[in-house]
Amino acid sequence: MIKEKAYAKINLFLNVINKRFDGYHDLEMVMTAINLYDVLTFKEDTSGSIKIKSNIEITTNENDNIVYKVAELLKEEFNVTSGVEINIEKNIPIAAGLAGGSADAAAAFRGLNRLWKLKLSLDDMAKMGVNLGADIPFCIYNKVCIAKGKGEELFFINHKLRTRVLLVNPNTKISTKEVFKRVNKEDLVDVKITDMTSAIYNKNYELMARELHNSLEKISFEMEPKIREIKNQMIDLGLDGALMSGSGATVFGISRDKKKLLHALEIMNDDYYKLVTRFR
Repeated sequence: MIKEKAYAKINLFLNVINKRFDGYHDLEMVMTAINLYDVLTFKEDTSGSIKIKSNIEITTNENDNIVYKVAELLKEEFNVTSGVEINIEKNIPIAAGLAGGSADAAAAFRGLNRLWKLKLSLDDMAKMGVNLGADIPFCIYNKVCIAKGKGEELFFINHKLRTRVLLVNPNTKISTKEVFKRVNKEDLVDVKITDMTSAIYNKNYELMARELHNSLEKISFEMEPKIREIKNQMIDLGLDGALMSGSGATVFGISRDKKKLLHALEIMNDDYYKLVTRFR
């Protein structure tokens, strides 16, 4: 049996540049993995079929699961005759702006590469993965990086951030597709990524906290006002910075003061998903 961890990600910076002819948007992002992860296990199945199991329902149809699609792609591409049983232990909230599905897909690439001895490099898997999801290449590597294009152009930053982070989600699912559909070109503001990247390169925590930015916040706040309330509450509680991750609905807050994070964790609505963890 083979086991892989699928790490969640957060966006420290997400700027929408414009809409592309293929329906995607050109983005500039800074992303990091966090120490919240799903666990995927892989076992050979002699029937030759692909079987997906999970501790919670991810999709109503097994064939729609992105992990199933990864296995199907690799079987067809490399003429694999043996089957696989994949068990997904979900810990990352679904449709939460934390790339849980992409993380699982990336873990499936890595796990099946080992199980079926395909000898693929991380670069090979990232190139295949981008056709299934824009965040998959990042999740293949799990390194702090700048991402451009639709998210597939990665430029790694070789620095560990070592920052504690509070995650809060109002147990609301936000459709990424719907959020991007509502992006209005006239509302886009040119925000420079260089201050954020400089902060990370120079290990300037204060600047990093000040430069947190997400172009999608306004849209997601309108779709789900609780997201704005959570962010404002984090700032009011004295955290150094707070931001919605991805298209939401998760908000993260950072602080060097562990007591402040734990106090904020305690204060937040008990009906919400909430967790204190670290940047990975």
